[in-house]
Amino acid sequence: MIRIFLLVACGLFLAGCAGTPSSTPPAIKGGTRSDSLALQVMKTNGYSAGLKDVEVDLPRESGSGKLAHTLDALILREHLLGRSTSLPGVSNSAMSAFFVLELFNDQTYLPRHGMWMPVWMPHRLARDPLEAQLKLTETIEQAVVEALPADYRVKPYEWSDKAVFGAESSYRMLRVDGPLCENWSCVMRGSLSSHERPAKSFNARMVKVETPSFIRDGDDTSYRLRGLGGVELQKVVQEYDEKGLVSGHWHQVETEPLADFDHAAFYRRLSAALPDWAFIYFGPEYTHNEAGIPFVLNRGEELLFVKPAGSIQ
Repeated sequence: MIRIFLLVACGLFLAGCAGTPSSTPPAIKGGTRSDSLALQVMKTNGYSAGLKDVEVDLPRESGSGKLAHTLDALILREHLLGRSTSLPGVSNSAMSAFFVLELFNDQTYLPRHGMWMPVWMPHRLARDPLEAQLKLTETIEQAVVEALPADYRVKPYEWSDKAVFGAESSYRMLRVDGPLCENWSCVMRGSLSSHERPAKSFNARMVKVETPSFIRDGDDTSYRLRGLGGVELQKVVQEYDEKGLVSGHWHQVETEPLADFDHAAFYRRLSAALPDWAFIYFGPEYTHNEAGIPFVLNRGEELLFVKPAGSIQ
């Protein structure tokens, strides 16, 4: 929880925060070696509108790990003081907002409000994109089981919708039972592929791409999600089948946000349970972003949009 408090405090005075990687990655397509790892991830993912690193002029110490610890100490100090004072090297204009966006540019809506899961699955893990989407589903579902509190349990549920003109689509979700989800009244939905009819399942479609250099122990090529991806735990409001002469047959699951659940802790555990080629991005205005600043989780650790001043371009 202390890291969450640090993030909240950071949100008071940093103009878009992000994490300092353990080492400086080489240049990648869509980014530069001077970008923070968080910004590299988002630029390579293709959804970085409005995101930028804040430069912090701190004493140069050996190892970027020390830089991260120094940042944490400064942020904690400001949180305890209950006020926002200048950080070394951060301009007054940077302190005026924690997330620099072109507010009237629609391209920034997703980075501000969204949560999604950039992934670069090593090519060796699947023979083709169809097998990759099944592998990703298996990986996410296992991570969900590990991330949910011990008194929660899940079971898969699949169905297919069919339009009158013959088009079909298949879906998969996890029904969830637990203290806030009695009698299987919650669902986990997102980038999950139907096991019965994967070719008709579109929520976890994968495409083959060149692997970015910040992926450790990767292959030359990877599978990435065609869409944004991710999973969310929601409360079921109503569930029913809909049939019509024109619309065909559709299974409807209406949901609302699950109240009183610690979503922040869940996502941290989920990230820790996922492989290191999976990231989770949180926009500053995402419903369950308690920190109120943009950040990326990887293996349970925050990556902030911060870099040392004067980084090599």
